[in-house]
Amino acid sequence: SGVGQINAAVSQLSQTTQHNASSSEELAATAEEMSSQAEQLQQAMSFFKFDKSRGTALAAADPKADFSHVDTGKSASRLAFARQANPGRF
Repeated sequence: SGVGQINAAVSQLSQTTQHNASSSEELAATAEEMSSQAEQLQQAMSFFKFDKSRGTALAAADPKADFSHVDTGKSASRLAFARQANPGRF
């Protein structure tokens, strides 16, 4: 019957709307996490300065820069790289 078809269509629209709302919430949470990670990456990369004349990356002037606030899980490798790039500074 016509009423049954309308009810089914309304029910399907409701389910689709709920699914879209759920997807939107998940996307917003993912975007917020990516923004946080981008900020952490920017803070970590601020440690390095790029020498345009030589085309190389150098450790920043402050060898005691504190990266404890950056949660990348790669602090040891970053420090090892800085030590290798700037022998005698660390």
